Amino acid sequence: MTNISCSAKNCAYNKNMACYKGRINVEGLFSRSKLGTFCESFKTPRERQLFEAELGSDMQSDRLEAFETRTEVNCSANYCVFNKNNKCSAQSIKVGMEEARFRSETECDSFKLK
Repeated sequence: MTNISCSAKNCAYNKNMACYKGRINVEGLFSRSKLGTFCESFKTPRERQLFEAELGSDMQSDRLEAFETRTEVNCSANYCVFNKNNKCSAQSIKVGMEEARFRSETECDSFKLK
């Protein structure tokens, strides 16, 4: 499990710069830098609302404090040192791009090339 800080302020799972989703997917199969990665789990508040109406919520409790938030991170960034069998092995990561409006505009700021 990984601590995730998140600067994507338009994401519905971002609360006080921390990710409150139980599991996220970081994509970037052939990425050799953070520029080719993105948080596939990014959702706008409206997208989250529609998703929850259909499938139910996988949000963690809003009562959690940021330091208690630990998330499972699936990762397809094969060239990142933290990718171990498609799971992130980093103790903490940062998802970036403060003004992102779409998941493709986010990136894993913690990416490190093998």
